[in-house]
Amino acid sequence: MSKKNRAKPTAPAPVSAPTAVVAAAGSAPADAGVEAPAAEHVAWMDSPDPRKRLIGQIAYVAVWIYVAALCLLALDQTFHWGIFGPKVPPVP
Repeated sequence: MSKKNRAKPTAPAPVSAPTAVVAAAGSAPADAGVEAPAAEHVAWMDSPDPRKRLIGQIAYVAVWIYVAALCLLALDQTFHWGIFGPKVPPVP
C-alpha cells in the first residue's frame, strides 16, 4: 500500500455546538416568548406533597366508582334486574 491510501487516525472534532446554541438562544429576540422548561411535571398520585397525593387517590377512586356504576347500569338495563328503578315489563 502506498502512503496516500493508508487510513489516517481521525481526531475527534471539538464540540462547540451546545455553547453556540445557548449563546444564540439567550440573545435572539425571536425566542423571547419561549420559556425554558420548568421542573418536570409530576402526577398528583406521585407527588411528594401528601395532600396532593391524597386528592389524586380520591379522584382515582371516584372515577373507578363511576365506571363501575355505569357497567352495573348497563347490565341492569340489559337483563332487567331493577337495581336502578322498578321493573317495568317490556312494551309489546
